[in-house]
Amino acid sequence: MLSCKKEEAAPATPLVSAACSDPSASVVITDPTNYALSDSFDMQVATLKDNTDLIFDWSKVTVDFFGKPVDPAADIDTVLISLWQLTPQQIEDELKADDLPLATNKGIITTYPDGTYTRENLLSFNELGNPLPTSDLWARFNTADPNFMYPQDQFTFLAMAQTGTEPGKNPRMISLFHIDPNAPQTELDFTNDSTKLSYSVDLLQAHPMEVPAAVPGLTVDWSQMTSNSIGNPYVYSQITLAAVAHYKTETLAQLQANFLNLEKIADGWWSGPVVQGASIDLSGLTDSGGAAFPGIDGAGVWMAALFCGNCNNPAPWSITILQPCSK
Repeated sequence: MLSCKKEEAAPATPLVSAACSDPSASVVITDPTNYALSDSFDMQVATLKDNTDLIFDWSKVTVDFFGKPVDPAADIDTVLISLWQLTPQQIEDELKADDLPLATNKGIITTYPDGTYTRENLLSFNELGNPLPTSDLWARFNTADPNFMYPQDQFTFLAMAQTGTEPGKNPRMISLFHIDPNAPQTELDFTNDSTKLSYSVDLLQAHPMEVPAAVPGLTVDWSQMTSNSIGNPYVYSQITLAAVAHYKTETLAQLQANFLNLEKIADGWWSGPVVQGASIDLSGLTDSGGAAFPGIDGAGVWMAALFCGNCNNPAPWSITILQPCSK
């Protein structure tokens, strides 16, 4: 369901931050200190019968496309169906670039499971919690409707089962489909193979940043970043979360191989929101028990990660390896 290609490279030469001379100076990260990520999606495409009260079933999803376990009753809070003026291949390409253009979206319908059901009929969906006029629904699901304007060689339906209720965020499984009056299929079953994710990650290419050890109040500044990990523009205002992770025994190569579980396997994980600007004082980060970030030491691997919470791709926009100053 998901495959990972591990990039092989020699560790990059460390860079010395200004904080090594003056701990109050900012640790300015730049593109050479960042890791690289490449991913691709392979999505199944079904053809369902139009003008039918279709059934959508997510009971068979036990692992999401990130390889994480799913309880279809407890973990799926929203199932949405959206219509896009894109072909399946274009959707896969846009998701790879984390740039699904909203201008191509032609509507969303939703259902909000409460744990008592794992399948729903089309006519029971709503419009983001509001009543859905039947005429609006058939204008998209009945090719014979006079208001139907969505030829299936140009438009694609995207069905998503997700955790949380913010549309399009934290997807667990995605399936694509078209409609056709001659199709016999009237049910779309999400499975563990509806979407397959392949990715490659390179943590070794990033030049580590040397910073003072045992100094919690380091200020990380990302104002000079120009590209994020997948090569998109690094818009500093889109960073909403910062984290520092510590791994006592894992090597960078081992962390690459277990990239999707970086938070789960960390021996220490301190995080906090980015309210505004392009920098953050790490002393404000806390772990799950409320303990503050203590500063780094010379044991194992330390990394600082920055996340875009409003993006579809949950991977960090940047990861910077932190090492104690050598002098």
